[in-house]
Amino acid sequence: MTEIVDGISARTEGGALVLTLVNPERRNAFTPEMRRRAAKLIEESFVDEAVRVIILRGEGEHFCAGADLSKVGGSEAVTPIQFSERMRDAQRLVRTIAHGPKLVIAAVEGAAFGAGLSIAAACDIVVAAEKARFGLSFTTIGLTPDLGLLFSLQQRVGRQAARRMIYLSEKMTGKEAFQAGLADTLTKTGGALETALEMATSLEAAAPLALAATKRAFSGRIESIDDAFRLELDLLPALAGSSDFKEGVAAFKEKRPPRFSGR
Repeated sequence: MTEIVDGISARTEGGALVLTLVNPERRNAFTPEMRRRAAKLIEESFVDEAVRVIILRGEGEHFCAGADLSKVGGSEAVTPIQFSERMRDAQRLVRTIAHGPKLVIAAVEGAAFGAGLSIAAACDIVVAAEKARFGLSFTTIGLTPDLGLLFSLQQRVGRQAARRMIYLSEKMTGKEAFQAGLADTLTKTGGALETALEMATSLEAAAPLALAATKRAFSGRIESIDDAFRLELDLLPALAGSSDFKEGVAAFKEKRPPRFSGR
């Protein structure tokens, strides 16, 4: 049985690290302890050569219904400075997903609401089951979107569509999310993890350094062809001197699968 620590279980399948949010009684709404544990495990995976891809999922029928608000709004008074510090702590997980060198896949079943949607949208690839439910409710509780969603949502669906979704606290099915560009792949209900693992297997065939460099490039600002040219000059010389590139060329010439080392 997989051990659960601070509401997170972790296991490896091939080259994939599968992290599961475990709070099914609250549709896997996350606590600060869950966020910190997930961020720590992802950060540790960056130096683990056996881990090639990270998959985020939720236990049972749901991905994540956002932050666990069951203890919010009580008698404890929180100053703006205290709230800011809590937000910085919360942002650590999404920052780790967005800026880390390894690809992260969100396997979404059921609810991906609020900050749960923010976490999914920050991932490199979103796999959505047909009956998944994506939704925002920030304006209905008196807040603006958090955990980078003001950026990541418009990157996925476009600026005006993101505005509309946030203003109106829209909800959509997995199929609608796929059609809107919020999800990258649509799968049968109950099949999100299986599809994510298939993707992870495919990604294991790619060069780790090339994937990391490409992710770094996409996380930067590319607003013109000259921006792309600058990134090429920054990234390609180092890649061209890597063992992975030499192996890739040798494998191409010898008509065999490459054996990348990440060096």
